[in-house]
Amino acid sequence: MDLALIALSARPLAASAARAGFAALSLDLFADLDTCAHAARCVRVHKKNGCSFDGDDLVQALATLAPEGLPVVLGGGLEGDPDLMARIAERNPILGNAPATVRVLKDPVALAALCGHLHIPFPAVSLDGNTAATFGGAPVLEKKIGGAGGGHIRRRGAGDVSPPAPGHYLQAEVDGTSMSLLLLANGTAALVVGTSRQWHAQDAEHPFRYGGAAGPVALPPAFAADMHEAALKIARACGLVGLISLDFVVAADRWFLVEVNPRLGATLDIFDVDPLPPLLGLHLAACGGRLPSGLPSPSEAHAAEVIYADRDIVVPVSPWPDHVADRPPAGALVAKGAPLCTVRASGPTVEIAEQRLRVLVGDIRQQFDLARVEAPAS
Repeated sequence: MDLALIALSARPLAASAARAGFAALSLDLFADLDTCAHAARCVRVHKKNGCSFDGDDLVQALATLAPEGLPVVLGGGLEGDPDLMARIAERNPILGNAPATVRVLKDPVALAALCGHLHIPFPAVSLDGNTAATFGGAPVLEKKIGGAGGGHIRRRGAGDVSPPAPGHYLQAEVDGTSMSLLLLANGTAALVVGTSRQWHAQDAEHPFRYGGAAGPVALPPAFAADMHEAALKIARACGLVGLISLDFVVAADRWFLVEVNPRLGATLDIFDVDPLPPLLGLHLAACGGRLPSGLPSPSEAHAAEVIYADRDIVVPVSPWPDHVADRPPAGALVAKGAPLCTVRASGPTVEIAEQRLRVLVGDIRQQFDLARVEAPAS
């Protein structure tokens, strides 16, 4: 075994590890067919509080299955629990950003202060109530500190000035297109891997839940240089290493940084493709201080969308198409609101890749008798 991979859904990491020739132990909440196919060993860890790790079960599984000292790579789902990250690191070194670094970047007040110091536009935040002095009457979102995937975000009702729930914070809502910049950093320098456009998978309970991404796309020319420089400033100031992503909201006349994700994420589906080298291999090298002199662009555009169950679904005995990933096995129960699968498409341009994706997503939704949804705005 070369390394262990831990994420709520480890499939993108496991696929990149297999592409790089690594034998990986995968620990996640799903152990779906694709993750099991890519990993040398695939284990499903117990859930806690909906869609998060049971920390004790995760640590026990790692201690049982991974030798002491086996390096660990983390994906999404642990940034809200730096203490759990520290427990992992006591026995198995984390190849990525340290728990203390993640704690700072996921502290909304600390990140807002850092952005203010670096002159990076960042929406106003508060751990107290919604006041005119803080938000000036702008719409306000309530978010979970360290939350991932957007399912935790809610819009505050007009006139609601109450403080956020424990473990949550308030942030001014800003309108525009959601874009994510993927960087490869070595602690002192960083390279841009690519930019993707993202959209939401909205329903009544989850208005800001992550829906999908497409790329590579270009940043708006008027802001591209400033946004690139902002990302590099954050990476250098925090000494970030490995693959990281920075989420922006871009409007016609302005842009904001809204989140920093100091770990590998969902856009591996977009960028871990030929002719780029396996991104997990680049991540490991960058954690050791090594950056390539440059990176090629993908030969095609790619798009991926997560389909969520709108009711409890028992997966039938039928073959999954090749363009579907994160496939649960036949007989598995997918609870209402949980991810059912990910659909992927490619094409010579982003527009064509997205058009193909819409057709393929529609086919899967029809197969499972799921409600039709509107295509995301381009």
